[in-house]
Amino acid sequence: MRSPSSIAYSLRKTKFLPVSLKRQVHIRKIMSAPGHQDIQQQQQSSGKKKKSNNLSREGHVIPWDDLKSNYVDTHCHLFTTLAALKKDGDQSIPDNRIDLFVKQFFPKNCTSVVDIHCDLPLRDFHEQAVGLTEWPEGFKYHFSIGAHPHVAQDYTDDIHETFVKTMSNPNCVAWGECGLDYFKNSPETHPIQREVFARQLTAAVSLDKPIVIHTRDAPDDTLSLIRQHVPKSHNLHIHCFTSTAELARAILVEYPNSFIGITGVVTYNGLEHVHELIISGELPLERILLETDSPYMVPRNAYDWLVKSRPEEKKRRFAISHAGMIPFVAEKVAGWVNEGRIARGEEEIGIEEVLDITRRNAGRMYRMEV
Repeated sequence: MRSPSSIAYSLRKTKFLPVSLKRQVHIRKIMSAPGHQDIQQQQQSSGKKKKSNNLSREGHVIPWDDLKSNYVDTHCHLFTTLAALKKDGDQSIPDNRIDLFVKQFFPKNCTSVVDIHCDLPLRDFHEQAVGLTEWPEGFKYHFSIGAHPHVAQDYTDDIHETFVKTMSNPNCVAWGECGLDYFKNSPETHPIQREVFARQLTAAVSLDKPIVIHTRDAPDDTLSLIRQHVPKSHNLHIHCFTSTAELARAILVEYPNSFIGITGVVTYNGLEHVHELIISGELPLERILLETDSPYMVPRNAYDWLVKSRPEEKKRRFAISHAGMIPFVAEKVAGWVNEGRIARGEEEIGIEEVLDITRRNAGRMYRMEV
């Protein structure tokens, strides 16, 4: 954790926040950490390594030899993913060489990513990534930059201006992730989150940049701020959707260029309302983006595959998720889509069609060639 003096220094520059310095320092202490940089810091400072039950490096590579369709991972944290792999013990890839990580771990079908940079203090990871030269042939690296709601208390005018300038980078396709996260955060943090979210929305709209939105346990305030600051025609990606069906319906109806991000988390119990949105057709395939949010949220059916294909390793765990797991999510989405289609007497689809359609959706959302 940063020292109180460094916190105070950054807060002195946060001119737009109407909360006293003393109060902001208090809020800084009670607000949850975002976690993305934590893994990198832990990897660098880790001491004695505990015995791991995780799969080997080779065990994380998932072959999709029969897959014909290409696809995009529309939301990942590649530097954090590589750091998590190294923390687990694999030191074969040099620090921050995410191009080599992609080359060695991703199937050839993953032809593009949107890499998310949303932590503070700012690092130059996006600049490092753009300068890397050993990506797989034909692979396109894109990124988005913004401030995650967990770091809203550290948002400053200087950071804002840096984000604005970065939007002109040809590899930068969006602003975000930004948004609201009330999960385990004290209500005292909510005003800061809302103000920082509103400022980022306004800036992204003024620059005509697509927006990546994080929302957790804050559906009403999220929708209210979007309605206040974002025109109906703007491109929105509601990332890793776990919120209410009401929020999804409102966004999809009111914002025709919006998309709902589906990750491996929907393969677990507790998100049946998201399944029902897909089954009913209220969340049509043409409005879905597939994402990993790597290194988090390994799809449950990845473990089903592991048991069937490598029974000798069935008790081991994946240390990370990565874009090679997108087809597992596509498989689940196809199942829910087909459940609704069968009920309506419509033709079923397969995983290839899910990947094709969601790839084109990514191109529409981020205005990029896919």
